[in-house]
Amino acid sequence: MPDGLDGLKKDVMEYLEIKLDIIRLHIAENLSRVFRNTVTVIVTGYLLFLILLFLSFAAGYFIGSLLDSVEGGFLCVAGFYFLMLLIFLLFRKQIVDRPVIRAMVSLLFPKYRDDEKK
Repeated sequence: MPDGLDGLKKDVMEYLEIKLDIIRLHIAENLSRVFRNTVTVIVTGYLLFLILLFLSFAAGYFIGSLLDSVEGGFLCVAGFYFLMLLIFLLFRKQIVDRPVIRAMVSLLFPKYRDDEKK
């Protein structure tokens, strides 16, 4: 009888070790997915920022040439960005909060997202 208990104890320990390894793998998978997406967002955001910066300069000079005032052109561009800021602040829940929550849930719980589609 003691041999049976020792075998059972050994099997239970092996089972727990395997479960722990599976949990570690899931955590590593989720962390690597989050890290990959974070790096992608940072690099894409940086490049988009540079594009927007140079397009803003071009728009400022272009509008300035139409108005015969470079300052007026840059004020128009600044006014456009101010208007965009107001719109963003008014609709930030719809634009940012909900999509970010959904994205985080789908990143951290991919099986939940798959179950939701069924």
